[in-house]
Amino acid sequence: MFFSKKLLMVMIFSATVFGFAQQNKTLRLWYNEPTPDNDKGWVNRSIPMGNGYMGVNVFGGTSKERIQITENSLFANGEKDRGLKRRGLNNFAEVFIDFNHNKIKDYKQELNLNKGLSFVEYENDGVKYTREYFTSYPDKVMAIRLSASKKGKLSFTLRPTIPFLGEGKSGSVSAKGDIITLSGMMEYYKIMYEGQFKVIPEGGKLKTNKNGTIDVSDADNAVILIAIGTNYKLDSKVFLTEDAGQKLAGFSAPHNKVTKYLEDAADKSYEELLKNHQTDYTALYNRVNFDLGGIEPNMPTNKLVDLYPNKDSSKYLEELAFQYGRYMLICSSRKGSLPPNLQGIWNVYQRPPWSSKYLHDTNVQMAYAPVFSTNLSELFESYTDYFKAFEPRQRLYATEYVKQFNKSQLDANGDNGWSGPFWSSPYDVPGKSKIAGFGTGSWIGLLFWDYYDYTRDNDVLEEKVYPVIYDQANFVSRFVTKTDGVLLAKPSSSPEQKLRNTIGTTFDQQMFYENHHNVIKGAEILGRSDSRLSTFETQLPLLDPIQVGKSGQIKEFRQEGYFDDFGDPKINKVIDVNHRHASMLLGLYPGILITDKTPAWLDAAEVSLIKRDHKTNIGWARAERIAMWARVHDGEEAYSYYKELLSENYMHNLFNDHRGGQLFQADANYGATAGVAEMLLQCQDYVISPLTALPKDWSEGSYSGLLARGNFEVSAEWSKGQAKKFEVLSKSGGILEFRYPNVSKATIKTSKGKAVKFVAKDHDFITIKTEVGQNYVITEIPEYIAVIAPSKLKIDNTAHEDEIKLSWNKSKDAVSYNLYRAVGNAATYELVASQIKENEFVYKASDLNKIDQMTFKVTAVRADKRESDKGATVIWLLP
Repeated sequence: MFFSKKLLMVMIFSATVFGFAQQNKTLRLWYNEPTPDNDKGWVNRSIPMGNGYMGVNVFGGTSKERIQITENSLFANGEKDRGLKRRGLNNFAEVFIDFNHNKIKDYKQELNLNKGLSFVEYENDGVKYTREYFTSYPDKVMAIRLSASKKGKLSFTLRPTIPFLGEGKSGSVSAKGDIITLSGMMEYYKIMYEGQFKVIPEGGKLKTNKNGTIDVSDADNAVILIAIGTNYKLDSKVFLTEDAGQKLAGFSAPHNKVTKYLEDAADKSYEELLKNHQTDYTALYNRVNFDLGGIEPNMPTNKLVDLYPNKDSSKYLEELAFQYGRYMLICSSRKGSLPPNLQGIWNVYQRPPWSSKYLHDTNVQMAYAPVFSTNLSELFESYTDYFKAFEPRQRLYATEYVKQFNKSQLDANGDNGWSGPFWSSPYDVPGKSKIAGFGTGSWIGLLFWDYYDYTRDNDVLEEKVYPVIYDQANFVSRFVTKTDGVLLAKPSSSPEQKLRNTIGTTFDQQMFYENHHNVIKGAEILGRSDSRLSTFETQLPLLDPIQVGKSGQIKEFRQEGYFDDFGDPKINKVIDVNHRHASMLLGLYPGILITDKTPAWLDAAEVSLIKRDHKTNIGWARAERIAMWARVHDGEEAYSYYKELLSENYMHNLFNDHRGGQLFQADANYGATAGVAEMLLQCQDYVISPLTALPKDWSEGSYSGLLARGNFEVSAEWSKGQAKKFEVLSKSGGILEFRYPNVSKATIKTSKGKAVKFVAKDHDFITIKTEVGQNYVITEIPEYIAVIAPSKLKIDNTAHEDEIKLSWNKSKDAVSYNLYRAVGNAATYELVASQIKENEFVYKASDLNKIDQMTFKVTAVRADKRESDKGATVIWLLP
């Protein structure tokens, strides 16, 4: 693993402080009947497992067990296919275990998230049968233990098969001794694949059959070990080689590798394998706990999902779904394996949705949305290795695009950075797509920056992050062109909108700005003086990332006036203002451009969110909206999207149904977890701000182990919507900035009870100079009652050209009001009047005829001088 020794020591300490003892509630999916043995059963009910090297779906049958296996490099060519489902990722194996048990009672199938184990148990003919399954990352195998309550009563046939033979896929299955070998080739990329299945019975007899099966009869129990692999290797050669059949040339066949996995695992007892797996898994999973007081309901998960929302079981499902996203990421993103694709690491089809590729205009980013905030940072290593392999291909593209679009800035020696892809696979990264602009590269850069920002590991910054974001900025700096006094992307596209190849979309400009900013900051931290840093510094203010429209919204397109001027037309040509993408708001989330430090932009972002509305049924879009609404501190709206996702998109196994028709995409599962984390903890302005988007329904609860920028691990406990206790573990030292109402009046001590010195910036904001490894405990926080904001600010008609008459609905808390204005695209407000006693005001200014657009905002001030967090806004336009 890449982490420095100091960081690893603090990670071990944090696990001791926050982790294992607090995982005291069992979170599980369980069912009282097996999964239906069909594709609908696979997507809706099968239990997913994985270790990065393989994805597994367990059906839990009694007459026959079905275990479907996915390996993310097993690809076919689907470039000539059209429509939703195309050849791409293939189904590696369908494994059957024939029991012929047909007199079943007391059946139960379970996935236990706390343990990372799956179970099946039932009674047949007076014998209780149990199965236990896990997929081990340390030992790179799947292990299955089969048991019977009576000696000599376990009999079965193990029968692995190869699905979808033909159409460029060949293979065979053979058995020898206690091992079945499944092997073959995917013709297009010349992918050699192999799976080995070892049967270890205790008692009874084992028989090998010529048809590639193994019979076990009259055993007491048995263990089955499964290892798989291909000749794929993460290497830049794969992406630079044009001939598909030569991409893997020279790479070793998988036989020796798979054999070693199996032999090494077989040398250990089942108990050793289980211990290795659980030590690895729980070290990750147990870092975070989230408790709303949900009580495990006495009903199977399919019923739990169908009844949601239900007052008796909703909180348990909300806790379960949060941890399920973390579970899926642990299963699908591990060092040494490919990163999760659109379907994570699970695919049963020959033609999966969108080929199970990587889409970099939101889906890859959504997969990694929870990786840092929910304390799983090392899981990002899977993507860093993948990026390192395809980056050389992107450098060639970058030179091509600078030459094509801004030739005067071309470096003749090829030092033009790297350009961002739209989609990719394990084998290809095609060139520019009009579907999304080059901001995809800077969005990738944002993921890399967050890797440093959350871990604060300078080795990570110097060796893994800075080179990536610097060379992305290098490309951007050469690609943007001077237009109307600013530097704009040309051509530019906002992801998946129909208005394409335009100029300076907010998507591109925001992402470019974020990356330039982070490069400059990273260089300062590392003391770098690279040749193009001065160029980046000059360009930064000219990248013009935010334009505020006439509706008060963040514009998506520069030529946009009102919110509904442009968009993705529906069939009836009516503009679709409810588009699934909200790419103009990426500076709000996951970016850090729009924060409490830019309140006028924050209000404009809320206008855009309101106008985007709830009409999308896309799973990942709903997940993204959870986080975006949390970032504007509206817990009720964030929660409403979480509820929509759980009630309309989540299937019986909690897989996300992308848009209906049981179309699985994993991105919403990951994204929902990230969204809930944003509801519980925010740090986008480098101020740790817990519980800023807490909905009323979550009035009681706690969490532990969430990670904030600066490498601070945060825990919270609250009751009746008020914080009772915070704990902050400083894992890297440095200044802790902390925001919560009345925190300056709280008691702050170390975990050993020593009083802590802090500086109060105001009643709600403190700073602490922290020490590495120290835990800071905040208690006795005075109760806070929010000031009710005024509403419905409006502009009344006036005949005077130098004045604007404003009025609004009163706040019952107000003794006075403050009035602010933001001119044009300004990020912040300026105070123009205070101590306003009535709910109306005449604003006078001699320069009104020189201002095209202005946003007014009114807030309420209570008798204790506290101002409302929110306010009412209105847009004034020059007549």
